[in-house]
Amino acid sequence: MTLVSSLSSAKNQKRLNHVRSQIKQLKLDVIDEFQALTDSKKVLGEWDDTVWIYKNKNLYFTKPFDQDNKKVSRNTKAKERVPLPPLFSNIIKLYVLCQIKKDKTASAISSDIIANSWLLESISYQENKLITLKQTTLDDVIPLLEKHFKKRGPFERYKEMVRFTKSFLVPNKLVLSFAPKVNMPNPAIAQNNVTSKEYKARNIDKYDAEIDKYLGIVKQRFDEDTRRIKAKKPALYPEPKKGYDELRLLAIPFLFAFGLRIGELCRLTKDCLQYDEINERWYLNVLTEKGELPTARPIPRLWQEILIESHKRILQITGEFRAFAKQVEKTGTQAFIDVLNFDDRPEHVKEALIAEGYDPDIYFLRSEIGLAGDVHSSGLARNSCRHSKHVTGVFADAEVGIIKCRNHGLAPAIQTVLSKEVIAKLAIKIYSGYSQLIYKENLINKKGTDTYSSSSFSAEVPFSEHLFIVKDEFFHGGSNSLGFIPKPMTAKALVNWITEDTSRSKTVFKRYGIIDGEGKCVSFSSHQFRHWLTTALMRSGKNEMMIDLFMGRKAGQSRQYDHRTAKERAEAIRQKYMGDNVPDDALGRRVLRMRENNVSLDEIETALNHTLSVVHFTPWGTCNRDLDVSPCEKGMMCLRGEQGKGCQHFGIDTSDIEAKQSIINTKAHYENQLSALLPNYQNLNEKLNNKEPLDQHIQYCIDTINGCESALNAYKKSEEHEAVNINIVQIFNPGVTVNGK
Repeated sequence: MTLVSSLSSAKNQKRLNHVRSQIKQLKLDVIDEFQALTDSKKVLGEWDDTVWIYKNKNLYFTKPFDQDNKKVSRNTKAKERVPLPPLFSNIIKLYVLCQIKKDKTASAISSDIIANSWLLESISYQENKLITLKQTTLDDVIPLLEKHFKKRGPFERYKEMVRFTKSFLVPNKLVLSFAPKVNMPNPAIAQNNVTSKEYKARNIDKYDAEIDKYLGIVKQRFDEDTRRIKAKKPALYPEPKKGYDELRLLAIPFLFAFGLRIGELCRLTKDCLQYDEINERWYLNVLTEKGELPTARPIPRLWQEILIESHKRILQITGEFRAFAKQVEKTGTQAFIDVLNFDDRPEHVKEALIAEGYDPDIYFLRSEIGLAGDVHSSGLARNSCRHSKHVTGVFADAEVGIIKCRNHGLAPAIQTVLSKEVIAKLAIKIYSGYSQLIYKENLINKKGTDTYSSSSFSAEVPFSEHLFIVKDEFFHGGSNSLGFIPKPMTAKALVNWITEDTSRSKTVFKRYGIIDGEGKCVSFSSHQFRHWLTTALMRSGKNEMMIDLFMGRKAGQSRQYDHRTAKERAEAIRQKYMGDNVPDDALGRRVLRMRENNVSLDEIETALNHTLSVVHFTPWGTCNRDLDVSPCEKGMMCLRGEQGKGCQHFGIDTSDIEAKQSIINTKAHYENQLSALLPNYQNLNEKLNNKEPLDQHIQYCIDTINGCESALNAYKKSEEHEAVNINIVQIFNPGVTVNGK
């Protein structure tokens, strides 16, 4: 071994010892916080466990390949997973604790763990490779990700690895200091280009303009069957059970009118519709997802009558389930015992039970429910109370013995005795499991005031307060029981109804024979309602900021849901320049000059159509330059041009709040640069020598700042023209009506 290699090895060993020591110290620093999380049941599990449970979701600290070297999926069993080596497991757990403190969702944290396990896989879990991790190490993972994932999968996982390195590994000195960056193109950028094949593929996957037509046909056929049944004729498309299709059809108007996320639909309360006497408007109270505040969204006039009638009918269908859920919340197991009544029990059955020492009020015979496949009036199915070769019923453990008793008038036979109390205890256990599923919590408090929590609000919504409260078998097409245990409608219940999957029961479109233009059975995801409504609102000319607020999104997010054609987008922008309040940009000033010179409206419109035929978005506004024919000469710096007046191809949309924030950020960035170089730069314009690189850079910064100020002045002028500010949505406190009553 040479002296150089010996020194290098010693240096690496010293570095490795430091990293090991640092990890131990970081663990000591947070172990009390972890203990507090486990004591409060927010996290279930010990530090060294391979899996923690957070918000009722398993967080696995395992490798991305199982024992048989197969890629791990959600279907991989826990015993088949391979634990991460201790040092790497500790690193991931420390990172996870940081995410839990930020109140990140369990699903997001699980995705982060999986993404970063691929980074560890790429370095073969070697500690010496960890301490030498650098940008090329991150970039070398890309081919591995592209081999195992498709579409946005590789990019999203790679981006998380960069975030993990930048926000955790580097600051905690677990790797050498460097500035990690994303060296992989974001596929979403290509998807936003309306002329790209990626955009067309995205449209196919996420947008179907005819989902309203398909569901309209379902509703027509359902209504026709309702009329046939009233006329005592057989239904052409019979429901597996009463309410199976109707309740979900009644939910559809909420998706079309508001574009609710599926989780937001399922957590609507029975009092979600409220009338504001002051504004004389109906509102829908929504417990918004994605960390946004709850909102009271105005009901569009077009949907008002439909939604009120749907809401009324939903309350009728769910009334009996709501009442029972209320009893369970009040009395617990006693509620289940009370509904297991056998008022028409023959006297000889009562006598047989007493003779064998069984209290007839606490015990009953399984045969009292009926024959195989029969269901008690409470919803308890006979098959759920028996053991068989292949299946054990969920209430089979309620069997406490056998007696001899006549059955349906036949000779005495061996009969199975069941305990109401045991069934009730089993039911409460399942009920608690449903609560954990619905509220995404590890432990439900003893008072039963079950709570939806997010980073921005907390709202108590017991099962009985849910609008879509049913029983656990209500949406199970293969069962003739409505269920025994109260349970709100889940996202899965609606997704299974509209999205085809060979592993599930038939969708509503398959049962009703609905096919698309290509002759295929219709199938789409629940999220397409949001894409459908956003595009419809965009086409109707609604303000983009209003759409973001109405849909419960952050500023600018609606663009990812905009499926208008390039021609439609250009037309929307063209109308701004043809109106009275022309945007204060290069094109707007050109239009004003044409008007002053008495150019006809037809000629102005022709000029606009030609100019806007290649319009596209930039972070600061719109650009009407054809980049394919004439590449940008200013490095895409739209705000720098004409000595700070802005590029002639740059357009300002004063309703685009996200673009305004980008302009403010750009201005602050260059002001900070100039302040560091020349605190009095405002007085140096005439003294600059534009032949010198430094002065060229200073002039560049000054032009950009001036361009930002010019653009922000356009926003200010537009705000001065605003006559009335209309409240698009209101923030509401869960449990309080819109008008405060």
